[in-house]
Amino acid sequence: MGALVSGVFVGRVRELGELERVLDAARAGSGTTALLSGDAGIGKTRLASEFAARARDAGFEVLLGRSIDLVGTELPYQPFVEALRPFAELPRVEGPMVGSQLRVFEETLALLSERAAAAPVLLMLEDLHWADASTLDLVVFLAHNLDDRPVLLLATYRADELSSAERMRRLAAGVRRSGSALVLELGPLRPEEMAALLAAHAEATQPAALTDAIVSRSEGNPFFAEELLSAAGDQNGALPHGLRDLLLQRVAQLDPPTQTLLRLAAAAGRDVGYPLLSALAARPEHDVHDSLREAVEHAVLVADQATGSFRFRHALLAEAIYATILPGEREELHAKLAAELARSGAATPAELAPHWEAAGRSAEALAASVDAARQAEAIFGLAEAHTHLERALALWHTVPAPAELAGLSIVELCAWTAELASQVGSAPRAVELAQRAIELIGTEDPHRASLLQVRLGEYLHETGDDHAGLAALERAVELVPPELPSAERAYALGSLAGGLMVAWRHAESLPIGEQALALAQGVGSGDAEVRALTVRGGDLAYLGRGEEGLTHLRQALQLAEEIGDHIGLDRAYVNLTDALTMLGRPQESARLGNAGLELMRRYGIDSVPLVANSIEALLAIGEWDKADSLSAAALRATTASFPYMLLMLRADLEVGRGDFEAARSHLNAALATLREDRGQGIYDVYLAELALWQRRWTEADQAVRDGLAGACSGEAAQLRVWFCAKGLRAQAELSALARARHDGDACEGWLARARKLIAVARRDAAEASAVTPNAAGWLALAEAEYNRAHDIAQPDPWSAAAAAWDRLERPPLAAYCRWREAEALVAAGASRREASAPLMDAYAFAARSGAKPLLRELKLLAERARLELAPPEAEPSSRKQRPEETLGLSPREADVLALLARGYTNREIAAELVISVRTAGVHVSHILRKLGVPNRIEAAAIAHRVSPPYAWQPAPDA
Repeated sequence: MGALVSGVFVGRVRELGELERVLDAARAGSGTTALLSGDAGIGKTRLASEFAARARDAGFEVLLGRSIDLVGTELPYQPFVEALRPFAELPRVEGPMVGSQLRVFEETLALLSERAAAAPVLLMLEDLHWADASTLDLVVFLAHNLDDRPVLLLATYRADELSSAERMRRLAAGVRRSGSALVLELGPLRPEEMAALLAAHAEATQPAALTDAIVSRSEGNPFFAEELLSAAGDQNGALPHGLRDLLLQRVAQLDPPTQTLLRLAAAAGRDVGYPLLSALAARPEHDVHDSLREAVEHAVLVADQATGSFRFRHALLAEAIYATILPGEREELHAKLAAELARSGAATPAELAPHWEAAGRSAEALAASVDAARQAEAIFGLAEAHTHLERALALWHTVPAPAELAGLSIVELCAWTAELASQVGSAPRAVELAQRAIELIGTEDPHRASLLQVRLGEYLHETGDDHAGLAALERAVELVPPELPSAERAYALGSLAGGLMVAWRHAESLPIGEQALALAQGVGSGDAEVRALTVRGGDLAYLGRGEEGLTHLRQALQLAEEIGDHIGLDRAYVNLTDALTMLGRPQESARLGNAGLELMRRYGIDSVPLVANSIEALLAIGEWDKADSLSAAALRATTASFPYMLLMLRADLEVGRGDFEAARSHLNAALATLREDRGQGIYDVYLAELALWQRRWTEADQAVRDGLAGACSGEAAQLRVWFCAKGLRAQAELSALARARHDGDACEGWLARARKLIAVARRDAAEASAVTPNAAGWLALAEAEYNRAHDIAQPDPWSAAAAAWDRLERPPLAAYCRWREAEALVAAGASRREASAPLMDAYAFAARSGAKPLLRELKLLAERARLELAPPEAEPSSRKQRPEETLGLSPREADVLALLARGYTNREIAAELVISVRTAGVHVSHILRKLGVPNRIEAAAIAHRVSPPYAWQPAPDA
């Protein structure tokens, strides 16, 4: 908090300094998004209000919007509507663009840009823990697009709200990825700050024992402390035992009519406009005025003159008051609120539905819930739509003639809710609802039942139950007779082919997919054609017809966009990114994955497979920071759909960066939801990779054996080459260990195992090379490891393997091979200069990406063989251009970058250069903008590339 009392701002000096730094940057045209989080009552609003006052003094236009909803959280964009209401409404899209969330986002950005043309803007959004998912998506969108505008977006949210914790973590991750974000978490005030706060609030000097008791009781929470102090004064210093009791005691001091009005306001569940309170109070207007004045004077309500509304001084006050409303009274209040809001036209179905439900008016609540779901889905608020439909399902059997009220049958409602559940990552719930719909429809409509079986099969696949999923898809095909060509049969065939494709049964899938494609084109079904094109493209790619497969996948992508098939579009992106990575084009896969994720987010779809494919491609090309950000955000939002994918990839990154404990934890978590084949053995090879870097060679060997047993299908040859390469690394270490122990029998045993592995690798590489160029890279690596197992110091195989991985756009694997190449050169007696060359290349990647295990090995080799890890400074030919001249930095910015490249924090930079922390932060912001990078790590990497670290030395102060 900072508390502004009698002109004194208590505490939060660091946080306010950070906010003023980004305010300066925004004034200069470098927009930023700042997130302010903390527990309830910790002082977020106080700090934000003080900061807003300073922004106004600095010439900023301040726009304020709040989220508050005690009954429901499904009202899209509510804080933006409030903040922007004086100037414009959020856009309502007409015609073919109805519901385009992107257009809402872009027009909001345009409106802010227009306001900022006259004066810099501070857009302040409070209490985002109550905001809807669409509002949070809009905040993330703005965070990624405000960097060149004089706009500062400051958002506050509660960190201790369990119901929204996951959404808030996703929000923070999305904002951080923008590269121009400030995330501040407010912790408790220090005891001395709490004492100063209490002294400033007290009307007279308080006994030390009272101050100490309040400081201890409040545990650094300023709101609790203020309330305790206020109540202590009312009760002659006696302290209550709970905050809720305390709040209610304060309210109890008000007269009964005021308490009644406050219960009405608490039931309203948002900032309450005066007209609504006046209409429902059923009292003379002057009595309403008196009650509101009393509530304001006692600091229970706060009046907002600009909007003509009232809000509770703190949300906890509203919650405490709401909890006192008796059964029967609560229903009556909500019924009155809903009726008046409906009569006045001041509320949408999304706001009315929770009121009708709380009122016990199930018929009205059902109808409003379905209407609200339609409206939310139209603007791609899929999470909100799903919430509304779940409410409708709960209400269905409580009303007569529910189908007439809802305008759809129970089967349609179950199917719709299941589809939304799948799209927001709740696959088990989707399975449950699809099964319910199938039971309800029976055999009366086979075409409809077939589509439901398709959906069920897909949902089962999302949960990891492939066998049951395939059975459902086979049943879907059986339900629609082949004698009568139909769109339903085409879609069922394409889906069955897709089930076989993901099971690596491409040869079986291909003819079924071709049949589905011909039928879909024959009956003119766009959705079925997209499905068939996608599956056929994936099959062709994995059967050695790569370019032909990519052509089909791109056709599927284009057709899905043209006809608005968002689910099909997601599948096309998933299969195309997977195929590109498999075909040795991971950079293109990463770019396409990023574009696909942006598009899917606009449509409100959480695509775990596409996220996983994007992370896999980023890891392959060595973009580990980007993979880290995407992976961390995805894990914070881990859903019940495909959870093992994200966990395994996260573990792979953590192994590469040396966080072995976290990797083991994530692999253990993945095992709980893994398919029976353990991902065709891929899970076991991730285990092997962890064991290899932990020097647990026998464990690695066993994991590879398990992986090869899982990759037993004929079409998994490319996997087996990869697995054999990892296994041969284990054999090389185990045979070397046996030689060191003079254990000839053990050495021969490991070499015999190595011979078996290289034979499998050579055989499967011959087959897989017709499908993927990656097979050649893995075989080259396997051959080099085989030589190492036999203690043959030959650098050339390692050099060839590194070159292969360079061609395949895989720097991490190339770096590993160059480490081994340098090792072989040393063992072969090469010069230090010759051996240092591959070592320096490997070191450059490892340092840039944070590959700590590899860095450790490289440094050990360099120390042992006295090799160079970084290139020596080049001799100047005439005048050497200074680094700051190369990068377009001022001399002082060059000094800051030199320290930044050495890992200094802003505070350490300030101390070294004898400048303020704030000035250091401004310099860092300018450097990031000039270099066009999102974070300090990438700025440091540029500094190292321009000149080695020791060439960057800060100039001494004059």
